[in-house]
Amino acid sequence: MRGTEEKMWLHFLSRFIFFLPLPVLLLFLSIGILLSSSGDTPIELAYMISASEKPIGLRLAGLSLNLLWGSVAVFFIALAGFFKNENPIKSTFLGAIGIGFIIPMSAGNLQWTAALDMAKRYGNATAEQQELLKEIQMTVFQIVESRIDTANLLWGLGIVIFIILARKLVPLYIRALYMISAAIMLLVFLSNFLGFTFPFVLIPVFWLVTLVAHVALGIVFYKKNKSVSPINAS
Repeated sequence: MRGTEEKMWLHFLSRFIFFLPLPVLLLFLSIGILLSSSGDTPIELAYMISASEKPIGLRLAGLSLNLLWGSVAVFFIALAGFFKNENPIKSTFLGAIGIGFIIPMSAGNLQWTAALDMAKRYGNATAEQQELLKEIQMTVFQIVESRIDTANLLWGLGIVIFIILARKLVPLYIRALYMISAAIMLLVFLSNFLGFTFPFVLIPVFWLVTLVAHVALGIVFYKKNKSVSPINAS
């Protein structure tokens, strides 16, 4: 790559990309804690009811969502900086998509604050008050899901732009993995938008494919970073 700026972004990406799987693992852990004590409660209410007994699960869920979408935002912004000189227009769109992840990050804050506050009230509430809290939690859950839908759309669009920009740098099998990841998230977005049932089995496929793609891309960036000249201290 030409220019010190590209080398700096490459140096950053070659290390940062290995951080991306960590918030996902934390999210899985938090969901496991929440669902383990929620019994047969519907998922829309499980977070609040479980957190009334084990608040650590909901705290971890909010933290992991913030870390997840925040790290994805940094990922796209860094890619935009890396490809800026090669294709400034597409890179600008990629950077804008990264900034757009502020929207789904607010979902993590909502899980962390509103749902946790209701969980504290739920344990000491009367039966009538608990029913009201359940209705409010259903609304909160829908708001969170709508913001995550935004993340699904942004992820799909961002990955498509990245694949176009990286076709000369990234091997075909990694681009194919990311394309599968983007297609699944765009399908999730369309299914929620149009109101048809999405095959849930594809969600584990998404996480597996995406994590493998991240690790493989990290190795590519790491090797590329080793092959270029050192970053100038100036």
